[in-house]
Amino acid sequence: KTSCAYPPKINEGPNDSESRPQVLPLNVSHSARLPNVALASHRASKSEYTPSESSGTGLISQDGIVKLVAEAILNTDDCLSLEDVIALALAHNPTIPQSRALVHQQQGATVQAGLYPNPQIGYVRSDPDRVGQSRTSGIFLGQEFVTAGKLRLATQASRYDVQLRYWQVTAQEQRVINDVRIRFLDLVAAQEAQRVTEELMESAKDGLTIAQTMLDSKIGTKPDVIQAEIQLSAAEKALYDASLRCATARRQLEAIVGFSLGDHKAAFDLETDSPTLDWDNCLQRLLEESPLLKSQAFELEAARTEIQLADAQAVPNVTAQMVVQRDLVEDFSSIGTFVAVPAPVFNRNQGNRHSARAFYAQQAYEYERLKLALSDQLAQSLQQYQSLQYELNRLDREVIPRATQNLELSTEAYKLGRLDFQRVVDARMFLFQSKLSLIETSIDLHKTLVEIDGLQLTGGLNPTEVGTALQTSGNSSSARRVLSQQNQTAQGTTSRNLPGALQAGDF
Repeated sequence: KTSCAYPPKINEGPNDSESRPQVLPLNVSHSARLPNVALASHRASKSEYTPSESSGTGLISQDGIVKLVAEAILNTDDCLSLEDVIALALAHNPTIPQSRALVHQQQGATVQAGLYPNPQIGYVRSDPDRVGQSRTSGIFLGQEFVTAGKLRLATQASRYDVQLRYWQVTAQEQRVINDVRIRFLDLVAAQEAQRVTEELMESAKDGLTIAQTMLDSKIGTKPDVIQAEIQLSAAEKALYDASLRCATARRQLEAIVGFSLGDHKAAFDLETDSPTLDWDNCLQRLLEESPLLKSQAFELEAARTEIQLADAQAVPNVTAQMVVQRDLVEDFSSIGTFVAVPAPVFNRNQGNRHSARAFYAQQAYEYERLKLALSDQLAQSLQQYQSLQYELNRLDREVIPRATQNLELSTEAYKLGRLDFQRVVDARMFLFQSKLSLIETSIDLHKTLVEIDGLQLTGGLNPTEVGTALQTSGNSSSARRVLSQQNQTAQGTTSRNLPGALQAGDF
């Protein structure tokens, strides 16, 4: 890509002018004291685009297809393009299916959150302690009725978590792509360094030949020949190091891809012109398209729904029971009906309601923190990019042409006996170092462009953010587990308040 001035995607980014939520000194018995949780900048439209959802549970789900695709890519040519390696990484890097599996985990939790409580059914019997008295037996049926839309709110909050995790899948895919691009560039740099080192080897051999010829002609000296031999030995060591660097870069690229690349070389044109980047356009694109911000926006929506759910939890559920019995002695039947509602005298879910509001405020500030952190990373990347761009132009247009000319002139002057051999050695090494600097600067420039173009996402082998979130307590899923436990406690209280017919069977 050659520019950061991209059009915004379907989801528009948040507006900085929106006010932040305030944590009020809550009187939780009054719903009118709710903070303003409906932030328009973080609200998702009804037709919210679901990233990565269209691709199903995996980019390439069948092992046979994966193998065919890999063989087709690796058997096409001796050189691999960046697009080929990215395709292999998306099919083989384990962090992508790992993050998708967590999406399915949350989808299962969404289904569970909306399930209605099971009815209770049982047998009731009473036996007298004297002969001839009433003896009854029968059945009972009980059902808990969930009030205040708790199941709907719990399902909606969990659906926001599903969307959140879809965006985290998108972020992980982008991390893998960015890391592949960076390590692919490392392999290209190693290949180019090896090529330049081979040129140094040939130049050092020519230098040794010239020094030996000058010695044979009684113009040069023996120390010149020794100096040429030393430089040739140093060039051989540099070539050995370059081959090790190539092997290491290939292994690291294979690690992020998750698949062996064989002996294929990386094909990439380092001489392509680097684009001129604009801060405003790059920042706008980053804030509009960052999957981290989109994920956090859904986290905020889930937290907003949690406030409504916590308020709904204050409304007790209703438990109804019907008992049908037959008196076998008196020969008559009876039907009993019971309705139980916990009286919210002591527990009105005050703690969870206050906690939900505080959690929402924390997530809102986390959204702002993410924006600032991304802006800070972009500022550093853009500064480095512009500095490298200037250095690349300086090396390519000024330093290397002059260093090449200096080596040619120094060699000719040495042949004429006007300069000593050390000047030739210095000129050759300076040209070699300048060419290596050009390669490294070009690679670093492209790497920095990957960071900017890839929305500051790296870490393709790190655990996904979803997996990390599941192992910590500071997230909405954990908050929902607390609320679920509170709901189970409330249900247990309801059961303890049922009529004695169910508690002791003495109806």
